[in-house]
Amino acid sequence: MALIRILPKGMNDEGGFVLVGAMLVLLLLMLIGISASNTTTMEIHIAASDRMRKEAFAQADGGIQLAIRLVEESLGTPGGFTAVDANGVLIDPFNPNNTMLIVDMALSDNEGVAAVPSDAARDAAYFPEGYNPALPNAPHTNLTAAGVTGVTEGAGLQMVAGYEGKGKGATGGGTNILYSIYSQHVGNAASESVIRVDWRHVIGLELESRY
Repeated sequence: MALIRILPKGMNDEGGFVLVGAMLVLLLLMLIGISASNTTTMEIHIAASDRMRKEAFAQADGGIQLAIRLVEESLGTPGGFTAVDANGVLIDPFNPNNTMLIVDMALSDNEGVAAVPSDAARDAAYFPEGYNPALPNAPHTNLTAAGVTGVTEGAGLQMVAGYEGKGKGATGGGTNILYSIYSQHVGNAASESVIRVDWRHVIGLELESRY
């Protein structure tokens, strides 16, 4: 006689396993989605930081070109820059929407090696959106410059009147001023880039000043 085993109702029902399996799959998909979202967010932040770093470097590089122009024009400006308002803001007839804040009116007279610029120590500052004392954290570029006068190598020096004169050499040489120029750009989200170049000015080849 065969023994028949009677199981409680529902013991052979596998519907509950399907539900648990579906929930596990959904949980796995959710974890994958969260991980992908975090990765995407991190990559966006990395890309944004890289963009700001490159932008700060480009702005600092542009500041170097501006500083060179200021040094050359300062050399050709007797008594230093004069076209400034009461706050030291330089009036540029060619760029009325941009602002140049001049701290050192006789920029070309600085001797020695320039200090690394900052908001507290700068000879000039460039504000592409216009200078506003109420917005000290607005993107801007700080500039410093200083030079040392020397005799050009190979020159037969005949006469020189220091910073205020022109040197002549029998062999076509003369005197020059070797400037160290720093440009520090302070951008958005505390991004920063500092560039230094050496610029050699031959005395007697000063630019005509606009200021």
